[in-house]
Amino acid sequence: MLALPGMRAFDVAAVMEVLADDRTDRGVPTNEVVIYGPDSVIELDHGFTLRNCLLIETLACVDLLVVPGFQDPESFIDSLSDAEVRQTVEVVRSAHAQGSVVASLCTGAFLVAEAGLFDGLAATTHWRYCELLQRLHPRVRVETNALYTDEEEHRVWSSAGVTAGIDLCLAIVAREHGVAASSTVARSMVLPATRSGGQAQYVPPRYRESELTTASLLRLSTLVRANLAHAWTLEELAARAGTSKRTLQREFGSALGRSPGQWLVQERLTAARELLEYTSVSIEQVAHRVGFSSSDLLRKHFTRDLGTSPGHYRRSFMVTPEIESGSAR
Repeated sequence: MLALPGMRAFDVAAVMEVLADDRTDRGVPTNEVVIYGPDSVIELDHGFTLRNCLLIETLACVDLLVVPGFQDPESFIDSLSDAEVRQTVEVVRSAHAQGSVVASLCTGAFLVAEAGLFDGLAATTHWRYCELLQRLHPRVRVETNALYTDEEEHRVWSSAGVTAGIDLCLAIVAREHGVAASSTVARSMVLPATRSGGQAQYVPPRYRESELTTASLLRLSTLVRANLAHAWTLEELAARAGTSKRTLQREFGSALGRSPGQWLVQERLTAARELLEYTSVSIEQVAHRVGFSSSDLLRKHFTRDLGTSPGHYRRSFMVTPEIESGSAR
């Protein structure tokens, strides 16, 4: 993680909380988190101080380089001519060129964009600064309505403001260690599971469904999750919610930033990931248990959304196979 004067203490703490805590007793692999800065002592916002930082010129290739946000991004922009800041930009560019994944939190996107790593790609930042980011970096495809973006092929992530950085860190844990590890971290932080990156920024941060949706939608989501194998149609979902198809689509868009169909696919993929991690159920059985009509359809959605096949995902993240009476459940 990088640390520059004036960076947000919340972003720094979020990274440490998600990625640095030792949760090996709960089956979560450990990460080594090191903080680099232009000096060994860095003053963050609100009077917080980081000590014993490694000097930034010693940073080479790392697995993941996180760039927290700035409390005052305009001041950072004004300081771009400073030698210390230019050195940091070059270090980020060099680390990425050597193979590091780079992730910006909140207004840290301005530093990563200055390094040119978002050119031609999707990126986001706090909604207050999306317009400024687009104006200063017209080659970036600024996503104003996303909690985080993941350009996996290009090894760059970005998140919107405040708690969206936690969502990004949890998504990285899921990518590297599996959804079970990510869920364990979220539970240890007394948080719901990570929100999807495509969700609207204006949703109240860290919502619980009962605070966000109507009672009818909450009952609907509970019903669907308990019966994912059912071949749900939009008409049936609307009927169960006691509303019209158009109203249901509008309510899902307002509450979750996606259509009922998109939400249903994500629910099925989440359930599939859990089955792949915790059971020895065949891919075909997994598909039917979560409501996909075939293993081919599961593979299609899995590859599109997660960039890997169900089989490869299981080999990477399976926790404990469950065998029942000599056959897989």
